[in-house]
Amino acid sequence: MERRHDIDWLRIIAILLVLYFHAAMLFAAESGWHIKNAEQSNLWLEFNFWLSRFRMPLLFFVSGYGTFLALRKRSPWQYVKERNNRLMVPLLFAMFVVVPPQIYFERQFNGANYSSIFSFYPKVLEFIPYPAGNFSWHHMWFVLYLFVYSVVCLPLFLYIRSEKGKALATSLVAAMGNFKIALIMLPTILIGGFWAFWNPDTHDLVNDLPWHFYWCSFFVAGYLVGAVPSLWDTVELHRRKLLGLAILCITIINFFRWNKIEPWDIEGINPAWEYLGTCILAADAWLWLLAASGYAKRYLNKHHPIIDYANRAIYPFYILHQTVIIAIGYYVIQVQESILAKYLFVSTLSLIGSLVIYEYLIRPFRIARFLFGVKEIKADNTQPQT
Repeated sequence: MERRHDIDWLRIIAILLVLYFHAAMLFAAESGWHIKNAEQSNLWLEFNFWLSRFRMPLLFFVSGYGTFLALRKRSPWQYVKERNNRLMVPLLFAMFVVVPPQIYFERQFNGANYSSIFSFYPKVLEFIPYPAGNFSWHHMWFVLYLFVYSVVCLPLFLYIRSEKGKALATSLVAAMGNFKIALIMLPTILIGGFWAFWNPDTHDLVNDLPWHFYWCSFFVAGYLVGAVPSLWDTVELHRRKLLGLAILCITIINFFRWNKIEPWDIEGINPAWEYLGTCILAADAWLWLLAASGYAKRYLNKHHPIIDYANRAIYPFYILHQTVIIAIGYYVIQVQESILAKYLFVSTLSLIGSLVIYEYLIRPFRIARFLFGVKEIKADNTQPQT
């Protein structure tokens, strides 16, 4: 199979967007986070609301496609072993090394008086779950969920990989005709509109069942798109319409938000209108995701020297970025400057800082690469996965 450079770019861009999203959380109004600037901005709130429609769905979708590629040349056992090494090992390492500084700065921000992070660290080893305690996976919830979905969905993926399963999936997509995109959108719309969006997302694994089905729908769809390439062609062909519909959806959503007439907050309204509103939210996630995928396939499916470096750096970058943002942000929010100046400083320095840590503390050392899930270069041209 020809290498899909647009998938590389989508993965890189999606994780970069996560950095700019988390940097904005310091300043976004109405959004609780680990530390917050005293002055907050509704414009950063709107920026993050827009990004939150599709940033995580895009990561799960791309990871689903990566799973399709990974299973082409691996047995089920080889696949699970690789997933464990690249997901669970970095997760455990992050919980003991990368995440604790985030909690330390949050405790300091909220009035604790630890002399240093070394005096705080014994609190981590009490293993009391956050927020009551100081042991957590924080932003690494994505990695944990991805591992769970990779294992749970393996029987389904193996069936789709079989001749019978692939023929069934191809026939089903062909039978949908011009509505084949609806095949991957509909499950998410039903799950999100009638279940997930009516429950808080906890990221605690155990009490997050509606959101497991929501996130997993993007993951499975990514695998399905890999198994049935005609879906990619349809997305590319209709990319302009998808973008137009995405803009229309977010405009409708924001009209209700800005005028404080969101259907689910109006007493006595017909429940059908409430569910219509949440279904539009779920549809909007897919429309932005598919529009981005269509344009990427059209214009970014080409090799660039930076891809080879970025593909290996982007996963450690994801693991590091939030800790770097909070460490820098803790000091920046204490100075008197405009929100824009602070945001640009935090986001830029966090970008540079995360890359510097990767370049000088991770990339040169095999053990560090293993702990951060960096895939070792092999002779084959398998697409890097996360």
